[in-house]
Parts: sequence; C-alpha cells; structure tokens
Amino acid sequence: MKVTTISKKEYDNLQSLRLGQEICNSEGKIYDIWTNGEHKVLKILNELEGEYFAFKMYTINMLDFYKEYLPSYLHIPDTLGVYDGNVIGFTIPFVRGMNLATLLNSPKINFKAKVYYLRKIGLILEDLQLVRQNSSLKDFYLNDIHESNFIVNLSKGKLDVIDLDSSKIRHNGVYPSRYASMSSLVQCDPQKYKVNKSGACGGYVIPNNDSEIYCYIMTILNFILDGNFYRLSLKNFYEYLDHFDFFGFDKELLKVFERIILSEPNINPEPYLETLTEKQVKRARSLFKNN
Repeated sequence: MKVTTISKKEYDNLQSLRLGQEICNSEGKIYDIWTNGEHKVLKILNELEGEYFAFKMYTINMLDFYKEYLPSYLHIPDTLGVYDGNVIGFTIPFVRGMNLATLLNSPKINFKAKVYYLRKIGLILEDLQLVRQNSSLKDFYLNDIHESNFIVNLSKGKLDVIDLDSSKIRHNGVYPSRYASMSSLVQCDPQKYKVNKSGACGGYVIPNNDSEIYCYIMTILNFILDGNFYRLSLKNFYEYLDHFDFFGFDKELLKVFERIILSEPNINPEPYLETLTEKQVKRARSLFKNN
C-alpha cells in the first residue's frame, strides 16, 4: 500500500477538519491536508500498537486489496500516514459535501430530501448484499452504520460512505458499532446478534445482514424522533411503536421496525420510507421530547 510521509513541519501545522457537534468520531483525530497537490483527510488513530492497531492495519490493507469489488461511493483509505518512521494512521481522498448527520439536523433541508438520503442507505445495503453474493468477498459489512459515516453531495444527489476502517472484511477483528452495542436492543436476541467473545475485539456484535439492517433502522428512528432512540429499553421500544401506529405510520413499516427484536431475519425498510410524512414525524418528535 502507498505511503504518505508527513514531515515534522507538516505534523506541527496539521489543521483539524471542521466537524459539526452532531458528528460522531471517537477512534482518532481527523485532519484536513494537502499532499502532492491532492486534497485529503488524514485520520490519526488513538491506538497505535497492540492487537487492535494490527487489526486496523489489516482492515485497511484488505480494503485496498479488494477495492475493485467495491462500489466507488465507498471511500477507501488510499495511503498509510507515516510520521517519524511510524505509521500513525491513514489518508482518504477528501469527499466534498455535507455530512448526513448535519443534513438530517438542518432546518434548511426539506423533509423529502432527508427521507431521500435515508433511503439511499438502504440501497447501499442492497448493493453490498449483491457484492457478497456475486464476488469472492463474502464477508464485507460496513458494520458501524450511523448518520455521521455518510457524506451527501446535494448537487449530484449522491450518498458516499466514509470511516471504512471499522468495516468487517475477511479475517479482521470485530469493531464497535455505535448502534449495535451491548447496551442496545441487540441484547434481546443473542442468537440473532452474536457477540465476539475473545481477543482485543471481544464484546462486540459480529456484523451480518441482520446487524446492518438493525443499525440502519436505528438511524431512521433517531431521525424520526430527533434523539438517541437506540438507547431505549425494550418496553419503551414497544410503547413508541404503539404511538407510531396511533399517529398513522404505515403498518408494514412498523412491522419491519418490530422485526429487529424478533427471531425472524430483518427486512430492509428502504421501500417503506416513502410512506413517512412530515406531520407524522413532528407528532412523534413532540412525544419524544415531552418524555
């Protein structure tokens, strides 16, 4: 894999990439850099040794090795970042656009546009299902699916995926997933959402199609309620589904939501999102903020 060597002067003058407060980033520091005339983002990892770091390096190399199988909207790390002779992280090409978390929180973006980009996540999951079915890359999953890991290009109507160093690929470890943590509703079905129990990556849900859709649905529910829905208890989860039903939410959509805590395989909710209305969402948010 190619290397970007960072001089002491460049390192001392690194400029942080401006991120909104609504954007989640916990595994490293993000910088805006230019190298060899190219605009890039440098991610310096918090952990630079041990098994966890080794798995990160393996993940990045496997993404590079299998990139021909992956859609172009997945922004794969393109070089290792090296400072003072040591690998400190990696770069990805700069992606111009608006973070999806920012878009979903912006009063300037209309409701239909927000639903449009939420639906695009579901289409991406369908694409990646086809990659697994039709290539030798049978075990690639985004894993950490949440609104901060997508970039919107409003002029082109595109949705791009970032932060792929937490993805599942080949024999790498299992990384944390913001919405599929063991304090979330995944704990309701340990057979459906299996947990890795060993090594530095122990205690995290092993990504599969069910966990991918689970995280996608949590992203949708957070948007509907404009809050951290994924932290609710099972009892409250059912209470909100009842309220959604009372507010006129599509019954098929509610069935898809409910399946995340049932033993049956999860269903991609993308086709049902067209039924959402702004009035329903406003009523739901009013209820959530009053509780």
